[in-house]
Amino acid sequence: MSTLRDYITRIRSEGYLSFTTQEAAQDLRISESTVRVKCKRLKDRGDLLSPVKGLYIILPPEHHKMGSLPADELVPIVMKYWKMDYYVCLLSAALYHGASHQKPQVFQVMINRRERGIKSGKVVIKLVYKKSLKNSPQQQFTTKSGYLNVATPELTVIDLLLYPKLCGGLNNIATILSELIEGVDSNKLLQLAEQTKQKIWIQRLGYILEQIESDDENRKNILIEKLQKFTEGKKFFYIPLAPEIQSLGFPRNKRWKIIVNTSIEADE
Repeated sequence: MSTLRDYITRIRSEGYLSFTTQEAAQDLRISESTVRVKCKRLKDRGDLLSPVKGLYIILPPEHHKMGSLPADELVPIVMKYWKMDYYVCLLSAALYHGASHQKPQVFQVMINRRERGIKSGKVVIKLVYKKSLKNSPQQQFTTKSGYLNVATPELTVIDLLLYPKLCGGLNNIATILSELIEGVDSNKLLQLAEQTKQKIWIQRLGYILEQIESDDENRKNILIEKLQKFTEGKKFFYIPLAPEIQSLGFPRNKRWKIIVNTSIEADE
């Protein structure tokens, strides 16, 4: 009868990086509880990792020090196992589009069901809940473990402004937008705006863009103009620039219907 090590060697030679408890039990003709016991020994030695229950990933020697596959290799495997729609979002997505001054400490992934985050060795994956991922355009990036779904620049812009607490606040968002705007297609962004129920991000985006300098001033100004035209004839109410700060007594920006209860200071 084959040993677990023989099984792992075989599936690795066939190009697979992972297996489930059930698959190993069926192949080795042993119980799932026995598989878990045998896998624990290899986990303790650093040869296997189990980021989520029932899934085991073969850890190459070059990643033993980190105790995990890199996040961009880990995510496709876990999401395939969960049979879940997802996309890399927020600060992590901005990084893929060349718009982040520093690498985020956690890898942010949008999913449409509530799950706890994933801690695998030194890798931390933050799972962000969104009720529906419909009309969420994505780009695919190739990794060693498969294709990674990443939010487009346009979707990233919207999410940054809908989830400011997960993005380091408005000043950090403004800094990212100053770089991200170069890759944003204004027509695609407005198409998404039509499909998105929440519209408050448009007001904050328009105001912030007027406060910052960008890597492409012409593209920025065109986008500001198109956002302004988009708001014409639509009912928008005054909203605070920073929702977590009280807004009484602060000046109001009529163009974007923004209560200016904080200042925007993008990093140089």
